[in-house]
Amino acid sequence: MLVFVVGTMTTSASTGEWTPREGTELIGSAAPKLEGIEWLSGGPVSLAKARDDGKVVLMRFWLTECPYCTATAPALNEMHERYGERGLTVVGIHHPKSERARDHELVRAAAGRMGFEFAVGIDDQWKTIRAYGVGTAFRNFTSVSFLIDKAGAIRWVHDGGEFHRGGGQDHQRCNAAFKSLLGELDSLL
Repeated sequence: MLVFVVGTMTTSASTGEWTPREGTELIGSAAPKLEGIEWLSGGPVSLAKARDDGKVVLMRFWLTECPYCTATAPALNEMHERYGERGLTVVGIHHPKSERARDHELVRAAAGRMGFEFAVGIDDQWKTIRAYGVGTAFRNFTSVSFLIDKAGAIRWVHDGGEFHRGGGQDHQRCNAAFKSLLGELDSLL
């Protein structure tokens, strides 16, 4: 099991352990409802129903033209394929930052290019994204991720950027976050 400590977090070079730099205060709290979401595919998703059904939810806030989101897409697809039958529900919530990005066909096309076969919604008014602390608990990125356990509590946060096999811009931190997520999924499912 992972232990999260509030404060500035880093990746340990010797152990590969990872903790978020932002948002740790949300771990253990009840996940806010998904409000103001227009479901483009696979929805609607309700966290209350997921809890009642004993599902774990991996939710990513993403953008159509975000390189971090594009880099993370294969990891989300892998989680959906690898853990879906074991009780994981993957959800992608698009949060437009421009008028152009509010175009639902543009968002659908981007989700298709990324290979998303899980539920995808758009949070035009940022009701859900704000409820999850973007702009307050998370200041550096808007494309953050949450793992919500079967009881509806936030168990893991990724404070933005990318996570996947092979790393990215911050190779060590990216890989460590991915491994951390796998470990948490294995403990919850």
